[in-house]
Amino acid sequence: MRLEPLPYHVAVADDLERAEPELWAWFRSDAFSASYKTETDKELLRTAIRLDRPEDKLGPNERRYALAEKARDALGLAAPIKLFQMQQSDGAPNAFLVFTPGEIQIAFAGRILELLITDAELLDLLGHEIAHYKLFTEADGRFHTADRLLLWLIQRDNCPSEFFETWRRNKLFTEIYCDIGGLIACGDRDATIRGLVKTIADFKDADAESYLRQAKELLAAGPGATRGITHPELHARVLAIANFETATPGDFNALLRKLITGKIELGGLDLIDQKHLGALTRQVLDRVLSEAGRGSDDVLAHARQMFADHQPPKAAPGPLNAVSETLAASAIDYLAYLLLDLGAIEGTGSRSLMAIAATAAGELGIGQRFREIARLELKSRRALLAGLMGKAA
Repeated sequence: MRLEPLPYHVAVADDLERAEPELWAWFRSDAFSASYKTETDKELLRTAIRLDRPEDKLGPNERRYALAEKARDALGLAAPIKLFQMQQSDGAPNAFLVFTPGEIQIAFAGRILELLITDAELLDLLGHEIAHYKLFTEADGRFHTADRLLLWLIQRDNCPSEFFETWRRNKLFTEIYCDIGGLIACGDRDATIRGLVKTIADFKDADAESYLRQAKELLAAGPGATRGITHPELHARVLAIANFETATPGDFNALLRKLITGKIELGGLDLIDQKHLGALTRQVLDRVLSEAGRGSDDVLAHARQMFADHQPPKAAPGPLNAVSETLAASAIDYLAYLLLDLGAIEGTGSRSLMAIAATAAGELGIGQRFREIARLELKSRRALLAGLMGKAA
């Protein structure tokens, strides 16, 4: 098994570099990286206890370093390793990577080392943290640049909500990526699941099969996208691990979208969903424009209120793809209202654009909702509605 950046990581990095080239270049700069490393190293020495490797190769620290090197090797890395125990914590068992280029520094917090008693469990934990290092050093640090840039953006006043949502989702997908890294390092699915349950619940008697059954029951009940901010909820992480080795890449990524991002919701767009919805809007405009006939100038003017650069399609587009399975109710309503606005451009004296809009709604798989909204918004236009119902039936 190979550990590769997830499609979401790639899409976010590509989008940020394209949208913010100057900021991207700054966060990639050597000067920034040098400053970051100096401050990070100093803070770690102030707040943690270094676990030195014994010269006689005996004792618990020797075991920890040997397992860390095994996990590192399994993930195809070669950087030296340093381990630390945090001086203070909130009491929750935890571990985290303190990223500095050229050296893998892992800090333990709380009683995490007491909970994970088997070699496989500790291997999984170390593999998870080392996977953070692997992701941050992939592609010459590209994904670390994206992570730092997003963090900087969300700390600005009046930062658009889509940047916060992108930061949040990027964190969630990163944890799944690192869970996979832990699985690759230890080679034991149950140890990975058991370690997750022990750590998150601070529960030493965790049972992998029992919790996996519980997670599957929740998935069947339709839990929706995870509510996690920096880490997915436990059931999402366990289901991802349970499916990683057996699902095809396409099915696995579809499962992650279901568990992490859910359907596209107007009130919770990230940069990727925003771009997708924008492209879908243009497709809808082109679909209506291609059949608008004498009303095409009015439709184009309407389109340019949303996209100043919008041009009529050079060739008639084919039918629209159904979207009802990927869009939440708010996004479906947005498209329905968009089509209703387009259909009403010609006024009460003509029905052609409304019929085109109704056909497009049917192709999108939102015909029923389109008709419901039409009834609400066009109550006084009985003749128009009569024609619409006949055309869209």
